[in-house]
Amino acid sequence: MLIKDVSIIQSGELLPGRDILIVDGKIAKVGHDLMDESDDEPIDGRGKLAIPGLINGHTHLAMTLLRGYADDMELMQWLQEKIWPLEAKITEEDVRWGVKLGCLEQIRNGITCYSDMYYYPDATAEATREMGLRAFVSGVVFDMLPEMLSQVEPFIRRWKGDDLITPAVGPHAAYTCSEETLLKAKEIADRHDVMVHIHLSETREEVDGFLLSKGKSPVEYLDSLGLVNERLAAVHCVWLSPEDCYLLAEKRANVVSCTVSNLKLTSGIAPLNTMMKADVNVCLGTDGASSNNNLNLFEEMKTTAIVQKNAYHTPAAFSAEQVWRLATENAWKAFRLNLGLHPGAFADLALIDLKKPWFCPASNIISHLVYSITGGVDTTIVNGKVLMRNGVIPGEAEILEKAQERFIRLTSG
Repeated sequence: MLIKDVSIIQSGELLPGRDILIVDGKIAKVGHDLMDESDDEPIDGRGKLAIPGLINGHTHLAMTLLRGYADDMELMQWLQEKIWPLEAKITEEDVRWGVKLGCLEQIRNGITCYSDMYYYPDATAEATREMGLRAFVSGVVFDMLPEMLSQVEPFIRRWKGDDLITPAVGPHAAYTCSEETLLKAKEIADRHDVMVHIHLSETREEVDGFLLSKGKSPVEYLDSLGLVNERLAAVHCVWLSPEDCYLLAEKRANVVSCTVSNLKLTSGIAPLNTMMKADVNVCLGTDGASSNNNLNLFEEMKTTAIVQKNAYHTPAAFSAEQVWRLATENAWKAFRLNLGLHPGAFADLALIDLKKPWFCPASNIISHLVYSITGGVDTTIVNGKVLMRNGVIPGEAEILEKAQERFIRLTSG
């Protein structure tokens, strides 16, 4: 596959007229006047920008089915009164179509990889693979459903080595898993060298509860169990002390910040400046569409930048370049992925139409991507396969119809 005459970003500058050659799912060359020996039709990149596909560091993709179902509530009330009762009715087929709906939205937003935590991980993995996206899918663990722990390792064995799906272990949170459960989850993750994906220090109540009951913050508690390391994806991390931040940095753990969801649920504002000064690797996630209510990392970038500027009372905090790194390089590091526009990288790309008003004038492309863009992803490619071209995704109408049917089933009666 050859992308002809496309613009790329190098050192923050827009460079037009490049070719990108893709061979066997990876980028082979980036340069001028490249030739393609395959029979694939070249993709015309004129007037478009090629970026590495974005990574959504945390979501519950099947919950896209619940978008708009329960809004304007605090987190625990939202969970206990609305979400958990409905989830008790969710079937594998509901998850399948909810995941496909979420994949549609992510493809339209230039997201080529996501990290998920939800019920029926095999259905999530299968639906994602059918849609062509890359994903880290966690076998989720709760104490309230103890049988789920025994299902995690077989799930990992089934999917380990797949070219698109990377299995992981997903203990829901330190407050929903006992010490025994967390230690067993750690054993599985260590044995298979996979990531641990967990909600952490999301609310003040969670942190206060741990300080009272254990004399430790949730971060310190997880560290005492040996879970804080470079394979940890700690999600939210809103209520961290400076000591927590330095501990996460020391152990090379990864934090996934979900600004929009945290704001909507009034969970708080994560101390990203403190984390970044401590050298914590921070990346971004949307959380589920039931609490965000979309899967748009461009919106997540802009909101994160603006909120952090206000939290630290200076517009100089969190430049567009810093926030862009959260969504790109930091995410590649967190998930140990070879991405970027260089030979050998996975051919996970998005082409963005530059002939849109929000890219004019052509002054600062990174600024436009973080603060201005409101659409325009034209083509999405994962592993060298085109998933959307000229804004068209095959099978979209059926997915929308089936997802609506599943929502009606869940919410009726």
